[in-house]
Amino acid sequence: MGFKSDREFLRNISIGAIGTRKVAAILNRGSFRIIELERHCTSNKIWATKIKRLRVPDLLCLKSGTRIESRGKSKMEVSMSHAVNNPDRAWDRGLRDSDLIAFIRCWPDGDTWRASERVALFRVGDMRAKAHRARRSRMKSASEGSEIRLTWPATIPRSAGTVTGILSDRIETQLEGGRKQRYRLGRKNSDSLIPHVSVDESFGEGDTVIASVMDSLVSPIAARVVPYDFMADLTSEDSAAVYVAVKALGFLAHFMPASVEALAGVMANYPDDRIRLEAAASLARLGIEEGWAHLAAMSRQKEVPPDYRMETAFILAELPDQRSIDLLAALAANQTNDSELRAASAWGLAAAKADVAQPLALVHDPDELTAVHAIVATSRRIDSSNVHPVLEAISDDGRQSAGIIRAVLASECDFVPTAVAQIRSAVGQRRQWLLYLLAAKGREPCFGIVRQNAPDLLPELEFFWTFHAENWTNRLDVADQIDFLQKQV
Repeated sequence: MGFKSDREFLRNISIGAIGTRKVAAILNRGSFRIIELERHCTSNKIWATKIKRLRVPDLLCLKSGTRIESRGKSKMEVSMSHAVNNPDRAWDRGLRDSDLIAFIRCWPDGDTWRASERVALFRVGDMRAKAHRARRSRMKSASEGSEIRLTWPATIPRSAGTVTGILSDRIETQLEGGRKQRYRLGRKNSDSLIPHVSVDESFGEGDTVIASVMDSLVSPIAARVVPYDFMADLTSEDSAAVYVAVKALGFLAHFMPASVEALAGVMANYPDDRIRLEAAASLARLGIEEGWAHLAAMSRQKEVPPDYRMETAFILAELPDQRSIDLLAALAANQTNDSELRAASAWGLAAAKADVAQPLALVHDPDELTAVHAIVATSRRIDSSNVHPVLEAISDDGRQSAGIIRAVLASECDFVPTAVAQIRSAVGQRRQWLLYLLAAKGREPCFGIVRQNAPDLLPELEFFWTFHAENWTNRLDVADQIDFLQKQV
């Protein structure tokens, strides 16, 4: 099974993932204790097969029990998507008044995105109280979810500066360029905005909410709180609350042994299979054998629905333990398994910190989806300690060598000295593949090392560096344009 390239979709989820990671980092620096609550909310990896998850926020504080929904924005605004006719897709579904929504600005940064160091945190209860003042967009088409966008009035300066004064009707500032700028707090036919800054406070470029209709911003520095009782939520009638408690208890060893007994009961008897699986994950995280046994059974049994086997693979990737590595390797190697399940397992081997040899064994798999995921997984495990045996695996097997070359090139390892040393004794196609590796790496990182250690290779490499690696028509963006034009017949 292959995937169509959808750059726009990838862009959107990348903004969300990078924004959520930064929100978690900022809050952890502020003495929150944050974990990922919604699986993969900090990842932009796209999978076709996945279970229908419970509607829960992105992040959770293990100290206070606060749930945090994160919204990365390419243009900063206090806005949420909302389905008017579907309560399950309402903007505040699954959130309590005491929970938080985090808004953070993201900018393009080369091929990826960069998030601001500033985050705007609002209590859900405050946003609910002022929801009647939120501007409503036109409804999207049914293909886009029949949603509207709610935007709460807020002031977000486009340029960085410093607050110089706060009056009853305005905020006065001086921008970095020296210009003075006033921001009105009054709004026609509505209540005034409320300042969220103080005199002499600085604000960023398009990333700071200095005033809004909400009563206050929440500080990213955690207040001292009474520890939240997740054990009590295990008996809640709200399945989302049970899920949150089950997930949290896997990270809270100080609740043992009471939590182990309770989690075992959930794993055995809870009516929702998603929560039973998460209970097994928490037990495994706590080192309890019954949890590992449940995960092993879910991964091995073919009668388990495909989406639950996929979710099991995702869970195993979160548990850097030899047992999870062995289970993932078995899933990936079994050619009777679904293609995407094998791919997810190969991908998970890198996250679980498997030895590089395990994903490396799959880079020439006959199933291309599995092979390309193994190539990327291998690239993430290659470093200076193992690059020598990885390059030693290059041989006359063209499919395997092509996969290894791609993985090495995608890695962050400086492989050039090792490749130059190995090419001195290489023969046949192995020599050609190593030569190709140096050619594909490019002139700048290779020239000095080759000239010093193997100058006889330079004439061959010069041709490739000049006419292939440095050929402007081979740049991905240009090649994509050419391919696009060729289809316009």
